[in-house]
Amino acid sequence: MKYALTVCLAFLLPCMGLRGESEIRMRNIENRMDALEHPSNTQPTHHPITPCAGPKVREGMDLNLSASFLYWTARLDTLTYAKTGMTNLLANPSPNKGEVQSVNWTWDPGFKVALGWNFCHGCWDMILEYTWFYTNVGDSKRSQFLQPGFEILTPAFATTTIPNFEKAHAHYDLHYQVGDLEIGRNFYVSRSLKLRPFIGIKGTWQKQDYNVFYETLPLQVAMQQLLFNYSARFDHSVWGIGVRGGLNTSWQFSRIFSLYGNMAFSGLWLHYDTDRKDQFNLIDTTLPLTVERTTVNIQDHLRIIKPVIELAIGLRAETYFGCGRYHFLLQAGWETQIWLNQTLLISLNDHYDRFDLTLQGLTIKARFDF
Repeated sequence: MKYALTVCLAFLLPCMGLRGESEIRMRNIENRMDALEHPSNTQPTHHPITPCAGPKVREGMDLNLSASFLYWTARLDTLTYAKTGMTNLLANPSPNKGEVQSVNWTWDPGFKVALGWNFCHGCWDMILEYTWFYTNVGDSKRSQFLQPGFEILTPAFATTTIPNFEKAHAHYDLHYQVGDLEIGRNFYVSRSLKLRPFIGIKGTWQKQDYNVFYETLPLQVAMQQLLFNYSARFDHSVWGIGVRGGLNTSWQFSRIFSLYGNMAFSGLWLHYDTDRKDQFNLIDTTLPLTVERTTVNIQDHLRIIKPVIELAIGLRAETYFGCGRYHFLLQAGWETQIWLNQTLLISLNDHYDRFDLTLQGLTIKARFDF
């Protein structure tokens, strides 16, 4: 009996051990499957430090096209063509309080067009953009107490300096063209803030013409007073290229709407071609002599580095459609460009009169990614 019990225990114990080991293995397999089907939130996950913010479409060409409508105004600070309220001690009556006369700056349309593409490497993108703008303005003033707004060289045959004259008018036009090529990366720094630093090159071609006319200048010539018309023509052409860098920001209210703020800074190597020509023309054609004298005829060529500041702020809406295969963006805001000491007009008392060229106004942009 004891022998039979011993044989049974010897047979059952290994079987029980095998069963326990099988149950442990099955339990481990079930735990692994459960972990795969229901991952724990406490497990560490790995994400990029600055996730790509796109726009990135599905199964697309990674290209984008954009167009912007501009309604801008251009200004040259302190540009003056005449002044009123000035006379000598012998004048009667005395002048009232005068004004500094400048051209009437207007608002004009322009446009931007751009082509962009996204790289597979590092979520980088590249944009090539062209800007065109043109303005044409003028002004006139009639008064008994007009004086020039800048230094005038009196003709050698005149025995007096420039007196008061009756009428002045001026005309200014600007041809403005700019090309920008930049490479950048748009990424999230938080769920509601996107940044896009960029760097690239900026090129420009600009032409400015400034013409000033004074009518009925009384000059003393050969013991008699004659009336002359005066004209001054300033031609200013500039082109150049340089380095440009900046930062675009997007402050997300939601997945669709955001506030954008952009800034860029450039240093351009500019090539200047400047001219000035002053002329006096006799008004009285009954006299037997013809008087037309050029008193100033100067040109100069310069190579200078100039800074450019660009700022923009506005509202933006964007969305994906077509199962994520397309992306559309629409934004509107205010843009400012400041070209410091960019305009140089030849002066007689100084080498140059320097003016900041500023452009600002409404910019409406549409972009399509595909």
